[in-house]
Amino acid sequence: MHTLAGKIGLAVGAYWQARQAIRRQYHADAIRETRNAKLQKLVRHSFDNVKYYRELFHRAGLTPEEIRTTEDLQRLPILTKAELRGRFWEFLPARVPPARATRTSGSTGVPVCIFSDASSRKHNSAAVIRFRRAVGIPLIGRPILSPLKTEDDPPKAPHWTFVQGIHKTYYVNPYDPSPTNFEHAGALLEHLKQPALIGITPAVRRLAERVSDDAWPNCRPSAIITIGETLSPSARNLIESAFGTRITDLYACAEAGDVAWECPLHHGYHINADNCIVEIVKDDEPVCEGQVGEVVITNLNRYVMPLLRYKNGDLARLGPERCPCGRQLPMLAEIIGRSGEDMVLPDGKKVPWNQLKSLMTHQQIRQFQLIQQADGSLAVQYVPERQADTKQIEDLLGYRYRNLLGPSVPIRIEATSSIPPAPTGKSKLVVSHYDPDRSLSAHA
Repeated sequence: MHTLAGKIGLAVGAYWQARQAIRRQYHADAIRETRNAKLQKLVRHSFDNVKYYRELFHRAGLTPEEIRTTEDLQRLPILTKAELRGRFWEFLPARVPPARATRTSGSTGVPVCIFSDASSRKHNSAAVIRFRRAVGIPLIGRPILSPLKTEDDPPKAPHWTFVQGIHKTYYVNPYDPSPTNFEHAGALLEHLKQPALIGITPAVRRLAERVSDDAWPNCRPSAIITIGETLSPSARNLIESAFGTRITDLYACAEAGDVAWECPLHHGYHINADNCIVEIVKDDEPVCEGQVGEVVITNLNRYVMPLLRYKNGDLARLGPERCPCGRQLPMLAEIIGRSGEDMVLPDGKKVPWNQLKSLMTHQQIRQFQLIQQADGSLAVQYVPERQADTKQIEDLLGYRYRNLLGPSVPIRIEATSSIPPAPTGKSKLVVSHYDPDRSLSAHA
C-alpha cells in the first residue's frame, strides 16, 4: 500500500466511495441497507478469522447469522479497553494483511494500539471528503493550513495530499516563540488566500490566540475544522472571533476514525452511520434522546482488527433523529469528551470531573487545567483574556471551589500565559495525583 500504485488505488477508491456516500446521506433506507450489509459481512469475518469473537459467539450461544441489524448487535457484550489490552493479539486474524498501526492518546489511561487496513482507510477518507464538501471545501485545489500540535514538533515542509482530496497542506507552529518561527508564520499567513484551517483543537485555539493578540497577522480561512478534543464554548468563541469564520467540529477517535461532524446548520453532529454504529449507553443500557451516556462504537470497515461494541471512554449526548439540513444520518447532540478523572477528597467525598470543570465557565478564561496534587490540594491554572480582571476571576473561582470542596481542601489559583499540551497535542482538563489509600496509610 506504500507503493505509488497502491496510493493511487486507495485515492481512487476513496473518491468513488465518497461519491456514493454523498448521494446516500439523504436517503435513510440506503444508509440502513449499507450499514446492515456491512455489519453482516464484518460479523461473519470476525467469527471466521478472529479468535476472540469465535469464543465470544460460542459463549453467548449465538451464530453470525443472528446478527443482522444494529438492534441484533446489542445481543453481544460491550468490549472494554481493559479487555482489549489484556487479549490484544486475539483480536487479530491469523493472517494479518498490510496494516497501519496507530495508538490512542491515552487520555483515559494506558494507550491502546490500533491497526487499520486499506478498507477502513478508504471508507474513512470517503467520509472525510463528504464532510469537507458539506462545509465548502472542494475535492481539488483548496490550500490547507494545519497548526502543529506542540512546540517540540519538527518543522514540516508544504506537501501535496491526494487520498482525501487533492490539496497542498502548509504547516505552522503556534507554540514556538522564536523569531524565526514568527517570521515564517507571518509570511505564511499573509501568503495564503482563504485556506481551510484544519487541526487539533488546542493547536487551532493557540493559533487564534496569536492572531487575537496581534502577535501574528490574520488570515481569513474559508473553513475551520477542529478535531481531537472537545470544543468548549469559550474556545469556539475565541477561534471564530479571531478568524471571522464559523467552526465546524469533527468527532473522531483512533478506534473508529471519523465518527460524526457538524454541518453548517450546527444542529448537532451527523454520525457517519454508513461507516460505523454508534451507541450511547448508561450502565450498558441505551439512553433516551437528550441524555448523556458513554460512547460505544463499531467500525464497519476494519477487518484487520474488528472491534464490535467498543466502549472508547468518551461521553456524548444523544441528539434528535434528524437535522433540518435534510441529511438522514443519525445525530449526536453534543460531544461531552473524555470521562476524565474524578477527584476523591481527603474526607472520602468523590467529586465528578465534569462538575469540577463546569465551574471554570467564564467569558474571560481562554484555557484552564485543574490538578489535584498528591497531598489532596487543588491547583487551578488558567489563561486569562488580555485586559481581564484577574482578581475578580480568582475571587469568583475561589468562591465556587470552596463551596464545592469545603474548607478542608487547600486551593491555589494561578493565572499563566499558556498551558502546554501533552505530547499528543491534547490537553487534559482535570488531573488527579492524589491516592486516598496512600494518604490513609501515611497517617496510620
